[in-house]
Amino acid sequence: MSQKTNPTLIGIFIVAGLALGVIGLAVFGSGNFFTTKEKLILYFESSMKGLNAGAPVKWRGVTIGSVYEVLLRHNQATNDFANPVIVQIDMEILAKKSDQQLDLENPGFLKERIRQGLRGRLDAESLVTGVLYVELDMVADAPPPVFHQIRAEYPEIPTVPTSIQELLANLGRVDFRGISDKLNALLGRLDESLAALDLKKINHGVTTLLESANSVLATPDLTNSLTELRLTLVDARRVVDQTGTHMAVLSASATNTLAEADRTLRELRRGIEGLSGMVGPDTPFRTDATLALEQISNAARALAELAEFLQRNPNALLTGRKPPEKSP
Repeated sequence: MSQKTNPTLIGIFIVAGLALGVIGLAVFGSGNFFTTKEKLILYFESSMKGLNAGAPVKWRGVTIGSVYEVLLRHNQATNDFANPVIVQIDMEILAKKSDQQLDLENPGFLKERIRQGLRGRLDAESLVTGVLYVELDMVADAPPPVFHQIRAEYPEIPTVPTSIQELLANLGRVDFRGISDKLNALLGRLDESLAALDLKKINHGVTTLLESANSVLATPDLTNSLTELRLTLVDARRVVDQTGTHMAVLSASATNTLAEADRTLRELRRGIEGLSGMVGPDTPFRTDATLALEQISNAARALAELAEFLQRNPNALLTGRKPPEKSP
């Protein structure tokens, strides 16, 4: 006769099988069982509010891992109050997202990247929710790296404050209460100044001024003056146009006169040049004139000698010139 099956054992076996199945799905379904993950540590000076385990870790906006643990203190000096955050980088995802090897496991590679400006910072997923994530980026002109670990337990990436943190820090230093008090005092003085003004009297004065201006503009004298001014401007325009016409005629006449004077001067210049050619040092006219002047000078000299001789010998006109005496 066969033994009766114990239903309790069967139930235990089914429950154990289901538990093992769930554990298997959790381990193998998540893919973490065969995934290589590198843990890194970062120290942040700001509050960790909004950063939780499982938050994304991004390299210039591309998710490459997640936050593993947010701590209060870990492996740091007693006077160091920075907040440590351990992150885990999925090396398989990192390899798929880049055609160059980003070997964060290699201390030499990580050190060179830190020298080139690799820094971590906290950024907000949304300003509304305040949820934070860890951003890894190459910072231009990055400040010198500051390391916090006393002993080398995890590879450490130095951090920099985010622009949002700097903005919040600056806003925290603003004295909003003092600004509010000054604004309230200014509004109070403005209210007192407005209350001291006699707005009814000012309104009456402005109305009277506008009515007076309207009366002046509506007077016939002003209308006639404006009409006469317009006619005067028309006449002045006509005179200017006529003056321009006369000036054009005078300009043309002056131009013709200057042209005739220029022609006359050119002819006079040619005449002077011709005369200069006639009396030049090597011209026949000058040679003949020189000979004629010499002959005239000789004749004048002879006449002067004859006059002197007749003055000494007035009888010479009757007797003639005496022959020269013979010597004995």
